[in-house]
Amino acid sequence: MRLAGDDVQPLRVGNETRLALVLHEGRLAARFPAVLPAQAELSFGYAVSGAIRASEGLPPGGLAPVTLSLSLVPDGGNREVLFERRLDPAQPQDRRWFDARADLSAYSGRPVQLEFAMKPDPGLATPVAGFWEPTLHSAGSGSERPNLLVVSIDTLRARNVGAYGYARDTSPFLDQLAASGTLFENAITASVTTGPSHMSLFTGLYPVHHGMRTGMEPRAPEATPVAVLLRRAGYHTAAFTEDGYIIRTLGFGDGFSEYSENPGYTRAVPGDARITFQQAEHWLARSQRRPFFLFVHTYQVHSPYRPPAETAGLFHDDGEPGTASAELRRQHDDYDREIRFVDGKVRELVEALDAHGLRGSTTLVVLSDHGEEFGEHGYFQHGTALFEETLRVPLIFAGPGIPAGRRVAAQVSLIDVLPTLLDLAGVAPPAGLDGQSLLPAMRGAVLPDRTLFAEATAPGRWRLPFLREAWNPPLIAARSQHAKLLVHRPTEGEAAPPQRYDLEADALEHSPQPLAGEDLAKAQALVDGYLHGPAGHESSPAALDPELRERLEGLGYVVPDAKEAPAGR
Repeated sequence: MRLAGDDVQPLRVGNETRLALVLHEGRLAARFPAVLPAQAELSFGYAVSGAIRASEGLPPGGLAPVTLSLSLVPDGGNREVLFERRLDPAQPQDRRWFDARADLSAYSGRPVQLEFAMKPDPGLATPVAGFWEPTLHSAGSGSERPNLLVVSIDTLRARNVGAYGYARDTSPFLDQLAASGTLFENAITASVTTGPSHMSLFTGLYPVHHGMRTGMEPRAPEATPVAVLLRRAGYHTAAFTEDGYIIRTLGFGDGFSEYSENPGYTRAVPGDARITFQQAEHWLARSQRRPFFLFVHTYQVHSPYRPPAETAGLFHDDGEPGTASAELRRQHDDYDREIRFVDGKVRELVEALDAHGLRGSTTLVVLSDHGEEFGEHGYFQHGTALFEETLRVPLIFAGPGIPAGRRVAAQVSLIDVLPTLLDLAGVAPPAGLDGQSLLPAMRGAVLPDRTLFAEATAPGRWRLPFLREAWNPPLIAARSQHAKLLVHRPTEGEAAPPQRYDLEADALEHSPQPLAGEDLAKAQALVDGYLHGPAGHESSPAALDPELRERLEGLGYVVPDAKEAPAGR
């Protein structure tokens, strides 16, 4: 038995949203028939929300405490209460999700009715309560399909990772992970803005096709996220994020039965990846559901760079990064210290896999949504330029079926991650994807050179760490294995001249080559095909609700004027 359809809806309690059987004053109980398998167990979560149905007004007396229960009624038998707990929505310690399991093995093979119920105390308003995705399974049962764990380290550029040639010891565990698996040397993002980049990761589509260009637009209806596809295929899905753009409100939670949004790394209050990773570790400890898809995202490496005490003393006076500005050196040093801290959190997460016997059955993917600039081309942070420091991201696969010690030189993109995950899970990909599975390349196949695209859509760029100037996006990159075209297509005003970079002879992109004549026409046609191809999806920024605006402004994502587009940082 797995509830679906109208029986299940998202219920947010605290920072965590779960797909739940929701009970309220108009529906205090629900029964479901089931035939119990051998060694049957039922896993479920439960919570009471500090809210009532939107159609009702909250009376002065407040919300009633409730008793939640799970009962089993066998055919021709007596009711047995398997679980019962009283929760009071007025108490902060009761306003969170709890988890439970029930042993049903005594009824194996028998048809039963399972009843989920809520009994409120009389005299006060009835709150909303929920039972999280009750799922029947056989104790000890497993699956030959691999578990899938994707870790996204926001704003981590490839060139600051040891496995990609960086001199500093920023990433000892990621380097070890790369040696035990497969590393893609030339992985690029589809957008240098967090929201669109992650939506490309989730859908296998370019921003012009999934619809999210700046981060505020709705996803195109035909763009199906990876969690939806894997959940349909029987995967249990959960995500632990640090809000900003990566929130359920913007569609990133679709398909996840459990979605936690922690306070992100804001200008006012520095975030801490340890909270997010600890939640993921606790989920691994309590969730025996197989197979699973777990997504973990942290803003720890994002500006403002404020490394925790554990790494604050690293990388002093070691000659890196070789810039003239003391302030810029400090920022770059702190950025590297943040990387080292998150590297330790990834290590602890993998150790949790080991501790629960999951390492051998879990494929781990570590990546980033985009990189970061430290003045290499006169710009800082990210969102408006498409040089290699923001475009190239780490991409590492490790686990069952992934060759060890392999490095793939072919150019790939984050749009390739979804089809690769589906390939690993044995799930057919939807039609019309822009990406392709990388599993053949990991196993030795030669990938043909492709032209891959990326966008920069932020309306403001940083010339100095604290000086922002206006910029009219978008800028489009068309990148092959050996060359890159940059074509400016502003929504209004004059476009900057297109440029070409030879990535073999000019790896640091210091010598742009102007385009003219036939070469210019070909570049413009290439970008036209990307922007206005048959699968193109016209999109416009969505309105921001006040709470979401406040959360994004804390990360530096949104300019104060509500009429302006997000700053895309």
